Amino acid sequence: MISYRQFDEWLEQGKVAQLVDLREPWMYEHDRLWGSMNIPYEELECNMDLIRRDGTVVFYCDRGAKSMVVCRDLWRLGYDAVDLAGGMLNYRGKYIDRSPVSAIE
Repeated sequence: MISYRQFDEWLEQGKVAQLVDLREPWMYEHDRLWGSMNIPYEELECNMDLIRRDGTVVFYCDRGAKSMVVCRDLWRLGYDAVDLAGGMLNYRGKYIDRSPVSAIE
């Protein structure tokens, strides 16, 4: 688990290989962290082929509970999975993206 401050530092240092938003698509469309991909929590198991194994993957959700469970389970499977503490509700960093989703895809 990392704080939003540490997360921002990791992004700036290139330590994050992948960033996964586990929230529902409508929440992701409203705001997200820059560079993240959306895989809703309920769909993660069917989309494990999209999760990188060659670097640190940071997961986040709305409050941090679901991403914490995902990270615990993936860590046991050998992934370098890290949870963003407190999720989007706690994030106070500078990497919030509120642009329309169609503009970033």
